[in-house]
Amino acid sequence: MKREARQFVPSTDPLTLKEIFLYNLAGFAFNIYDTILYAWVTYFYITATTEHAKYITTILVGIILSGGRILDALTDPFIGYMSDRTKTRWGRRKPYMFVSYPILLISFVLVWTPPVNGTSVYNALYLGVVLFFYYWSYTGVLIPWFAMLPEMSKDNQERVKIASIGVALGVFAALLAGGIGSILYEKTGAFKMALIFGLVGFIVGEIGLFGTKERYRPDLDEETPGFFAAIKTTFQERQVLSFAIMIMLVQLTYQLMLMIVPFLTTITLGLKEGMSAIILGEVIFLMGAVVPLWFYLLSKYPKRNVFRGIIITMIVGFIGCYFIGDYPFGSPLVQAMLIIPIAAIPMGGMFTAVLGIISDLTDLGELKTGKRREAIYFGIYGIVRKFGWAFSSLILTGVFTIFDPNGAPSVIGVKVVWYMCAMVCLLGLLAFIPYKLGDTKEETKKIMGL
Repeated sequence: MKREARQFVPSTDPLTLKEIFLYNLAGFAFNIYDTILYAWVTYFYITATTEHAKYITTILVGIILSGGRILDALTDPFIGYMSDRTKTRWGRRKPYMFVSYPILLISFVLVWTPPVNGTSVYNALYLGVVLFFYYWSYTGVLIPWFAMLPEMSKDNQERVKIASIGVALGVFAALLAGGIGSILYEKTGAFKMALIFGLVGFIVGEIGLFGTKERYRPDLDEETPGFFAAIKTTFQERQVLSFAIMIMLVQLTYQLMLMIVPFLTTITLGLKEGMSAIILGEVIFLMGAVVPLWFYLLSKYPKRNVFRGIIITMIVGFIGCYFIGDYPFGSPLVQAMLIIPIAAIPMGGMFTAVLGIISDLTDLGELKTGKRREAIYFGIYGIVRKFGWAFSSLILTGVFTIFDPNGAPSVIGVKVVWYMCAMVCLLGLLAFIPYKLGDTKEETKKIMGL
């Protein structure tokens, strides 16, 4: 790509609400795609209905989803590395996003059009190929967008504000996709549901792309280390490793929650698919409603301590979910609506805090090397998060297969998935013990003795 024709002058003015809103529209689009895909793709391919037969065996779906995510994860640091090295008049990030958005839309819609109406290896091959393009284009938008966050502002409070508004918009998108999507799935089928939400995500994402600009960039003429050297150096940092293991484990429970709700609704609760909208809509609404609380806590207390409290609360909630249907009060639906939010609401805080922590890790890298490589750190986040997503697919389909040779979902299988969520969060909490970075570069410099 061509080098910039004129020198970039960073902006030191405070961010406007419009700039923050436009930047976070990409997150709105991602939450549309993620919520639809993870809530329904497994259910769609392994559940026979009056409209279609079972498309792929349960364990094979798990292998395809997890294998695709692992392959996808390996591309994240590469995209981040290339984005850091890119020099164009439009900046380092936007060219990748512009090219990737249309591919993301097309591949997302094609996921829901298997070629054979029945269990077939052709459906498995088709899903694998379509997901390959979906995951690549997803990375092409996500990593440059993430990497733009520290370039939007150097101020910790402003970064927390960006992340908080982003979570609120993301929760609103997930609320639309989780609530209305469940109804559309039942009434119109998977393809029309995906087409409607795919177009919404594409249009909103493009609007945000044209309204967002990088406000700060490092010297683009400075020497950039080699790709593998940059990855090796990043992972050698103990703080990065502690965060990476923790976030891989904890965030995969969000995907598991999305995937298990349709099965919980139809198997444990004995309701129709569209009723998933009630549960998903409630918990996602509450995740967004408490964003001001997380903004307050993250502004008042260290992010590392708030994050640990979030994980502990999630563990308690997931253990409670194991007993849905067994409590001596209310119907199973009432129990689900009371208990699941205990695990789900803290996830809003997790998504609010995580981008700020990655920005702190970027500051640490700059303090140690003198070079600022935002996209590498966000690429590392992408790698571990997607490895977690891969494990979530294997956990769900593996548990179902353990309790039924044909992989048929069961009440006990749904219960065990909740239990697995709690255990995985506990491991994440233990991995996060060594993390100690501050919320500002100066505080981190003091804590780390730099």
